[in-house]
Order: sequence, then structure tokens, then C-alpha cells
Amino acid sequence: MALEKIQQSSNSGWNTWYNENILSHVLLPWGFSINLSFRKKSNGDTLRSLLINRESPVRADVRTIDGKYTCLHIRHGNVPIKVESAVKDGEEQILLITPEGYYTSDEQLIVEIAFLWGRDGALKKENGRLEAICPNGKRICLYSNTAPIDFYLPEVTSPAMFFDMNAPIVISTFPCTTAEACKIVGESRSAVLKESQKYDHHAETYCAMQSCLGWNTIFDPVKKRICTPVTRNWNRGKSINLFCWDTFFGALMLSLGNETYSKLNVKAILDEMTEDGMIPNAMGSHHSQPLVGSMVMEEIYKRTRDIEFLREVYPYLFRWNTWYYENRMTEEGYLCWGTGSYGKNKEDLFCAKCESGMDNSPIFDDAVYDEKSGLCMIADVGLIGLFIKDCRSLMWFSNVLGCSENTEKLKIRLERAQKALDTLWNEEDGIFENMDLITGRFCKRLSPFNFCSLFSHSVSEDQKKSMMEKYLLNESEFWGEYVLPSISKKDPSFTEQHYWRGRIWAPLNAIVYHALKDAKLDKEANLLAQKSEKLMCKGWKNDARIYENYGAIDGLGNSARQSDAFYHWGALLGYIAVDADRESWDVFG
Repeated sequence: MALEKIQQSSNSGWNTWYNENILSHVLLPWGFSINLSFRKKSNGDTLRSLLINRESPVRADVRTIDGKYTCLHIRHGNVPIKVESAVKDGEEQILLITPEGYYTSDEQLIVEIAFLWGRDGALKKENGRLEAICPNGKRICLYSNTAPIDFYLPEVTSPAMFFDMNAPIVISTFPCTTAEACKIVGESRSAVLKESQKYDHHAETYCAMQSCLGWNTIFDPVKKRICTPVTRNWNRGKSINLFCWDTFFGALMLSLGNETYSKLNVKAILDEMTEDGMIPNAMGSHHSQPLVGSMVMEEIYKRTRDIEFLREVYPYLFRWNTWYYENRMTEEGYLCWGTGSYGKNKEDLFCAKCESGMDNSPIFDDAVYDEKSGLCMIADVGLIGLFIKDCRSLMWFSNVLGCSENTEKLKIRLERAQKALDTLWNEEDGIFENMDLITGRFCKRLSPFNFCSLFSHSVSEDQKKSMMEKYLLNESEFWGEYVLPSISKKDPSFTEQHYWRGRIWAPLNAIVYHALKDAKLDKEANLLAQKSEKLMCKGWKNDARIYENYGAIDGLGNSARQSDAFYHWGALLGYIAVDADRESWDVFG
């Protein structure tokens, strides 16, 4: 398989691969790591490990996804420090550690070396210099622009060097002066900024997105693969876990700046597919997540025109569509969120809610779980719309690849779903609404998923107009300074602003954006993209964070407890703005 070869050949080079610490610079395939720590001589306070969260004393700066250049701004106590890295000639590593503002005799840099993940290799320290010997005999020597000090700490048990931070410090795998290091690192940074200028007024958005994706790109030592979890924080001290729609959206954004890593993430999540054809919410789950794979792959293929990649992933996406058709569609053609596959491994109502991705959404507050079928007994407009989009994308793929034997099957599925969706139009309210399959009544609680109905080509122009004027662009429903709230502003739960109860979630904005584009509502799609980008950039400018969700009232990512501070799908808010202007960029080809 071509993707297998890409995965194997990509497991190489320097990057911040180690999930537990962004101050570790690691060389694959050996797992050799250069670990940086900062220590106060006056009181022994030491910063030995760092991830980007709300409390961590760090600001992410521009970087490449593949680690050719990285930059962090750290504050250790009252001392600001810039940590940059660059790769020279594809294999030599340079670390440039610079006190910012002023120098202090109280700050120390500790440089330790290790082989991570139980990998083989030998470490030694001789005449103050650190050296590693890899299993193939490759020797890696560390050089510095200044002599290390003679110092000892009982808690440092691996080979290490200590430096007083009274000047910029260079750590490199080849002899390198301060001037040479500054030149190489500066040129690497300039190359990153030059690349971002291709996106004109979206340059800052592009840099923020690439930074968040880059710092969340890691190496999974168990499955021996590069992947981009939605956040490092959720994997700390655990096995690496990928979430379904999160990873697909990560692959979509990665396709802008690094086609190889985009493919690696598509492969990674498809590799999680069960024998039944389900892509689980997470490892061990018996429920799936929103059916966005084919939509994402359609966008990636339009950008790359890589037909061999499409050919390899198509069978997986078709199987996932089949799984939804056979496990989540009722006799009437409605689709419901649920748990289990083919009558086995059923869970409970909460897990069925989690399949929607909107775990505690108010739209499920009165839902009934049918233990026999494993379904949440709500005909869901969002799922039906996504299924329709999935069928249409797969039909297009079938034609591109010449897989005509699947086209008729997909057409039948599409028509069943569209007929069911047509019955969910509430003429009185002027919008497609979910239906309680126990009572047969419309569900009045509205979320952005109601706009997934726009993926259906059977939606009339009058219906589109009604949904735009009464709901999407209505400031008492979904519109306003900050959009889109995860529940209508008229809903009593909106003011809770807790998780999926009123806060703004980037994947919902992205899905609605694509639904609007499909429905040829370009003006509305562009307005949504502009407001989304503005919201993301607000958080990035304030504290160099990209949040899991944002307040629909205050526009802040950190105004609720359950909102991770460096969550890559938050960058979808910026991605759709870049995509909206795609015809302007020569980078799209």
C-alpha cells in the first residue's frame, strides 16, 4: 500500500515528537531526544516539562509542521526566554536559546539526552560533551557555543550539560558559532513567514493554524506512526488516542501546508476502523462520530488531485457509509445517533449522544434511548444531511475511480435519506427540524446541525431563504458578533455557556460553511467565514491560544472550564476563511 510506505518513510527526522514535553527535540527513527530544562539557582525552581495549556508559561510562535523551524516564548519566573530550533541540510539540529529583554545570573539551562520509548542506544558524556550512539552505529554529538559549567544536581540522572544563561546559548549537532546559528535560524524563520504571505491578509491565520497543528503533531511509539491528536493534553501519561471527526478535520487543515502529514492522519484514523466498518469515536468506543470523512476527502482531493490517495481511502469511506446505512437508518429512512454494531456492543444514551459529537447538547435533553436497537430515538437533521453529503461525495469518487458497481447502491441510499429529510420540513417554523420518533412531534430545540439540511439538493430556494432570514442571519437565533452558538439563542440553555450548551464550536461552523457552499449560498458562507476567523484571531492575539470552544456571549475561549487551550480543531475557524478565498491563492493550483 502506498500509504503504508509513506508512513514508514516519514518516521524520520527532527521534530517535537514526544507527546509529554514540547521542550524535547527528538530524532526519528531512533527516538534520540535533546531535553531542555530551566532552573533558578537561587531557589532551585525548575521547569522540566511543558505542554501548552491555560496555565503554562508559554506562547507559541510560528513554526513548520515538520519541525524544520519551531519557536516558543517561555517565561520562567520573571525571565522571558525564546527557544528556537532549525534543521540544517535535512539532518543537523540547531537549538538557539535566547533570554529576552535582559540577562540574569540566576537562570540556568539544563540540556539532557535520552533514548525515548525504551529504544536501544548508548549515551555518554566525555570531557563535558554529550554523545549518543544509535543502534546502526550513527553517532550524534552535541556542541555548544559556550563551555558548560561544572555543576551537579542529584535529580538529573541522565547525561547532561549545565549553562548559565547570561548570553544566547547554541546547542547543535555540529560545530556552530552564535553568528552561524542566528543566521540559519533566522533564515528558517523567514522562510516560514514568506510561505504565509501567499495567503495575503490571512497570513496570521495561516501561521496560527500551522503552529497549533505543528505543536500537536507527535509520534505514537505503540503504533509506530506520526499523527496529530486534537490536543497533546488529553494524551498526557496515556497511550495516544485519536478521535474520529477531530482527526479528519486535522487532516483537512494539514492539506494546506503539509500534504504528507495530511495523508498520514487520514491513514491513522482509517486504521482504527473496526471489522464491522465503523470508525470509532475513540479507541475502544462502540459508537462512531459524525460522518465527515468523505466531505473532508473531497476537499483534499480537489486541492491535491492525488487519485492514488483517493483510490486507497475510498473503500474505507464506502464501508463507513454502509455501516451507517445498516446500523443507524430506520425503516422510514431516518437516521439516528446510536451505539453498537449489528445488534452487538450496545452502550447507553450518553454514548449515543457522544456519537453526534455534541455530548451534552440540549437537543438530547428529552431524548429516549431504545435498548433494543441501540438508537437515540430522534430523527436527526444533522446526521441525515451529513449522510446525504457523504453519499454524494462517494458517488463522485465512484465516477472518478470507475467504481460504477457502487454508484447505484449509493443512489438508493441517497434517495431514501432525501425523502426522509423532506418530511422534516416544518412549514410553520420555516426550517428542517429533528423529530421525536416516539411521539412523532417536531423537536423545537435548534442547533447549527439543522443547517446540514442544505447538503440536500432537494431543498428549495424558498426553504433556503427562510432558513437564512429566520435563523442563520437572525441575531435572536444564531447570528451576532460571535457565531455560531451551538444552540439557538432563544433556547433556555443558551445562557449556560457550558460545553455544547451554547458555546461556539469550530467544527459546527466548518460543517455549516460547507453546507452553505453546497447550497450555493456563497454570500452567507463568506460572512460566516469572516466572523469565524475574527473570533479565532482574537484568542490568538490575546494569548497565543486556539481553544476547543468559545463563548458566544464574550468570544473568549477561556471563559468556561471545559475548553482546552490548544485544540487544533479550533483553527477550523480560520481555515474556512482561507478556503473562502481559495480562488485568490496560487497555492491551491
